[in-house]
Amino acid sequence: MRKLIATVAFDLTIKPVRGYLLIAMSIFMMAQHKTTSANEVEFTNVNLTLPENWYLGEVAGLEFLPSGEMVVFNRGEHPLLIFSATGQLSREIGVGLFTTPHGLFVDKNGDIWTTDQSTHQVIKFDQTGEVKLILGRRNSPGSGWYDNGYQLLLLNAPSDVALDSKGNIYVADGGNFRMVKFDPGGNFVKAWGEKGKETGQFNFPHSIHIDHKDTLYITDRQNARIQLFDTEGTFLSQWQDIGYPYEIEGYEQGSVMITDARTGTINKISYQGKLLERYGEWGKKQNQLGFPHGLAVDDKDGKVYVGELLNWRIKTFHLK
Repeated sequence: MRKLIATVAFDLTIKPVRGYLLIAMSIFMMAQHKTTSANEVEFTNVNLTLPENWYLGEVAGLEFLPSGEMVVFNRGEHPLLIFSATGQLSREIGVGLFTTPHGLFVDKNGDIWTTDQSTHQVIKFDQTGEVKLILGRRNSPGSGWYDNGYQLLLLNAPSDVALDSKGNIYVADGGNFRMVKFDPGGNFVKAWGEKGKETGQFNFPHSIHIDHKDTLYITDRQNARIQLFDTEGTFLSQWQDIGYPYEIEGYEQGSVMITDARTGTINKISYQGKLLERYGEWGKKQNQLGFPHGLAVDDKDGKVYVGELLNWRIKTFHLK
């Protein structure tokens, strides 16, 4: 579970600069905008202070550092930004390393992990921005070894990354329709999955949540389900009838939150796989969401932070 150490609340809309979604996808999503039984919550725009002529693009990922600083992974000209608890820009890291930012994870030590679907890499940074580990070879999609001797395994559009309690690394290798496990040093351990609809198969694994028991929850986006595995890749169970799960985050004891970009909602799901509540609806207005993607949850007070791709903004809401 990705726990937040501090709560950050702001109140000003961020101006967009550019995005990467295909027009055909946007039109399709607009056709999916109707949502039923969505619980009303009050969304607040997040205010981040940026230098002149700096803007965010599509907000793919959100996380918090142990210091309370907010990490924003976006598809603008400055992809990986870190902000203070008051919303002031603290620093930019990873300059020149990203093309299509996607997944973002902060581990228990405060190290920052990113995935990029166009460079086909997973990169680990410390909080100063120094690169500590790279998985995959830049701009080289594949599924096999690039160099076995150097333990360089190729990835294809990796969508997310997460760590278990022992520091093992799990990558949702979306373009290869598989999960890949590495040891804490980045050495390949095993992979599982292939394209399909059966249990243990995937149609674009999108996001990873690992709970305190080291159970893996994988959002199998195009199959509209979440699959559960142990750390050896053994299938445990699956959740269906929960919408189209994109990002997944632990929320509170007994539940998780997912973004459902097709309906523009945040869905709360019990650990038994039951859809409990929906928040938001598709659109551009204050209490609407346009392709919600990045997600961070404050377990202490129930605040939820959402990054939007189509509206290029960050919002937060509180469950009453």
